[in-house]
Amino acid sequence: MLSYWESVSFINYDLIIVGSGIVGLSTAVKYKKRHPNTTIAILERGIFPSGASTKNAGFACFGSISELEDDLQECSKDEIVALTEKRYRGISELRKLLGDEAIQFEPVGGFELGFDRSACDRIQYYNRLLKNVFPKAPFSEVTEDLKNYPFSKKVTHLIKHQFEGTIHTGKMMRSLIDRALEFGIPIYTGCEVKHIEFDTNPVRIGTVTNQQTVEFRASKIALCTNAFTTSLLPDLDLEPGRGQVLITKPIPNLNLQGSFHYHRGYQYFRPIDNRILLGGGRQLDKSGETSLAFEPNDMILNQLKDDLQNLILPGIEVGIESNWTGIMAFGKSKNPIVKKASDNVFVAARLGGMGIAIGAGVADDLIKLLVE
Repeated sequence: MLSYWESVSFINYDLIIVGSGIVGLSTAVKYKKRHPNTTIAILERGIFPSGASTKNAGFACFGSISELEDDLQECSKDEIVALTEKRYRGISELRKLLGDEAIQFEPVGGFELGFDRSACDRIQYYNRLLKNVFPKAPFSEVTEDLKNYPFSKKVTHLIKHQFEGTIHTGKMMRSLIDRALEFGIPIYTGCEVKHIEFDTNPVRIGTVTNQQTVEFRASKIALCTNAFTTSLLPDLDLEPGRGQVLITKPIPNLNLQGSFHYHRGYQYFRPIDNRILLGGGRQLDKSGETSLAFEPNDMILNQLKDDLQNLILPGIEVGIESNWTGIMAFGKSKNPIVKKASDNVFVAARLGGMGIAIGAGVADDLIKLLVE
């Protein structure tokens, strides 16, 4: 039961955003900047953002050659160009919104580890295909630099994407939250949306928090809940994809810089704070990783540990400090879903594991719908 003060001060808004991840927070901040008199609130089911926004590896990436080769099996060349442009624009938007220092953006390059030269043979093709996306040719073979890395001799080729880099995921999300709070946007955490009355005006949103049911009302609702959107809109073309991540204990004299991908981008690692953060492997058990449960997959974790010891840092004893999981969303199309679900309910979801790259751009697309 709400008090009078609660009902008149905390329940009614012009816009309610469900989900406090990259897309939800970016939408709130950008919308408020453009429409300062709008009242906005964010509802978040977890204490921290659910999904993968605070759980990802912090890669500012656009697609390695082997990833693009995979995409080309399902997408046209024009679609590949459009997707890559969306990713490049999204990173630019994120950097402009928060600033490089706030997100600890480092333009260290992205590197694809090769076990044969098949990807190297496609460098010129993709440089030509993407010539209008990047300021200069993005890909180059740097196999001769392998001697400077500690990798196993199984790694026989190396390709660099000169426009990729890394960010600090925690600082990025902390900065987005701070910006929202500076604009006076409340973020109600531990507040799970159970149902929405799509056809009412204002839209009614039933939530549960601390075993208390609270009904919020808003003129417009934006669902920025990625894989979890199906609990409210079950007919959407999306399915969850869980990602496994682990981080090592500090490694003395670790001399490694860059972001690294292998096995068609499914597996990846980077240095952070004298540690190695390593993740992915979803392709090893796709059915098992099609899940909304934040649970470890021992088979994949064991493979990641094996790669760490025998591929990335062979001969170096490394301890594991912790591991975690994040939940992404995929579908038949590589493009995100940004659309109206009803007259006053809008959705932005299915970021395809590219939330950092496209999240801020997806927020712009969502705002265009909201103001139509």
